[in-house]
Amino acid sequence: MSDTFWTALGAIGGTLAFGGVVWQAQLTRAALKVSQLMTADAIRSRLDSQAPGVTLTLDAPPWDPKAWTPNGMPCNTWPHGQTWHFPGQQDGSNRLVLQQRLVLENLSDRRVQARCDGDLVVVSENKPTAAGVLLLEPGEKSPDIYLQRDFTIKELSENFAAKQAGQELPHQVRGSVTVEDDRDNGSTDRWDLTLTGCPVQPVPDRDALWTIAPWHIHEGSGLRTLDYSLLPPRQRIHWVSRARGVQLPAPDGT
Repeated sequence: MSDTFWTALGAIGGTLAFGGVVWQAQLTRAALKVSQLMTADAIRSRLDSQAPGVTLTLDAPPWDPKAWTPNGMPCNTWPHGQTWHFPGQQDGSNRLVLQQRLVLENLSDRRVQARCDGDLVVVSENKPTAAGVLLLEPGEKSPDIYLQRDFTIKELSENFAAKQAGQELPHQVRGSVTVEDDRDNGSTDRWDLTLTGCPVQPVPDRDALWTIAPWHIHEGSGLRTLDYSLLPPRQRIHWVSRARGVQLPAPDGT
């Protein structure tokens, strides 16, 4: 046989050998990836079993919505049948409060820290103050925390217009609660909270006149106009080291 044949055969053999090495490397990487994911799942399960048991309980927003006051927590509602005429009564003195009460309870045997951000307040001397950071001992409940914000009637009318147009409501009450214990290799739980809606609506056949949403014969009270959750999803971060900011990869490997 000619030298050309043996040269070609040698080249094919080298290519096949190289392909075998590449294929073996790919199998090794795939096996390593599976092993890493299984290890991460095992660590995640252990951290879940050791995570402090903390519950977040939310009440439905009160209805009728309360009128804002500069002197403390809102306690009164606008009179039934109250109307506002635009543009004359759309200034900042006419305001409604959207509010939802929540309580945290530490069911674990370790103390936990809860950090409240956004529109979350507690009551101090009948005045709303930022909830901030709360420390809960084992078996302890938090004071009442309020997801709360006041809006002008004009702002709430803009929510109504956005709802009618199928758009996201521009004026919302937002807050977040983050809970963790003192373990470096532990977990962090977070709840994101949103309350919004269209509690005011135009008075039928009365131009530029607005009122609080009335009782509906089929849909019930005006609470139907509010968008809220009684069971917001909990998001959990698993830590390899909280102090060093190293998180365990998410279950999808990201």
